[in-house]
Amino acid sequence: MLSLFANENMKLYRRPRTWILIALMAAIVLLTGVLMKGHEQPTPANWKQALIVQNQQLRQEAAGGGRHLAIFGHGAAQLEVQIQTNDYAISHNVPPQQPTGWSFSNQVEQEAVGVLLTVFVAIIAGDIVAGEFTGGTIKLLLTRAQTRSRILLSKYLAVLLFSIVLMAVTLGVSLLVGGGLFGFTGASAPYIYMSATGHVAQMNMIAYLFANYGFNSISLLMTVTIAFMISTIFRSSSIAIALSIVSLFIGNTIVRVLSTYSWDKYILFANTNLAQYFFNGPAISGMTLTFSVVVLAVYFIVMNGLSWYIFRKRDVALT
Repeated sequence: MLSLFANENMKLYRRPRTWILIALMAAIVLLTGVLMKGHEQPTPANWKQALIVQNQQLRQEAAGGGRHLAIFGHGAAQLEVQIQTNDYAISHNVPPQQPTGWSFSNQVEQEAVGVLLTVFVAIIAGDIVAGEFTGGTIKLLLTRAQTRSRILLSKYLAVLLFSIVLMAVTLGVSLLVGGGLFGFTGASAPYIYMSATGHVAQMNMIAYLFANYGFNSISLLMTVTIAFMISTIFRSSSIAIALSIVSLFIGNTIVRVLSTYSWDKYILFANTNLAQYFFNGPAISGMTLTFSVVVLAVYFIVMNGLSWYIFRKRDVALT
């Protein structure tokens, strides 16, 4: 089993595409830092008045387009969260923080780079099984004195390891770039957020950073499992990769479109973000952390079971 796992990692990291994705992630983080540095502005001396004015504008926006915003991305609720966090900052004398290595790493993970991390992992997971059929190497792989179950498990573990490596690279590079551009101080700086109970609270920046990465690792695990399942279903790596990426982008849209139905909460993508039970509250009323964990566990077992069944039953002679 160890030899199979080592062989899968050797094949994975021998491919130029793997290193291109890793290098591209590092380059995007660096570019993001340079752009943020170029637009950095000092905290105004009258920052409280600035937040008061901002809240007035946000209330006008919410009043004028709240219903429209609620349909597209729960915007009205986000406006209210911003208003309350601004009020908290004013009353507790917490000025807007200047960018630091820690806050930069948080922003990188939450925004576009976090999405790219998921896409890059889906590309590798979507190809790792289907690519063997596309390249015609599946027959050679199955001639080894190993069961199909072990072969499939070694591939799955290799993709999981790659996702951990890519996440670690993203975190490490973002901290280095952010620290180099904005300084390494600010780990204990306060981050203001809306708790799941509807109360505004704060935690230090380093705790928030690792909480974000922890929650997103769960989402990344489900992404790997979805893409891996698709990879075992289709013989074409191009189709498998394309479907894996499409499923990621339309998942949340499906949840929003079907939000009027009571069974919407059973959709996988409504449960992948466990951070909703600690920050801002669940997107769908009535959902709990235990419920989402159970739903994710069921999907995880079903998708891996389907991958195992299809791979074991597949007639390789037809390829």
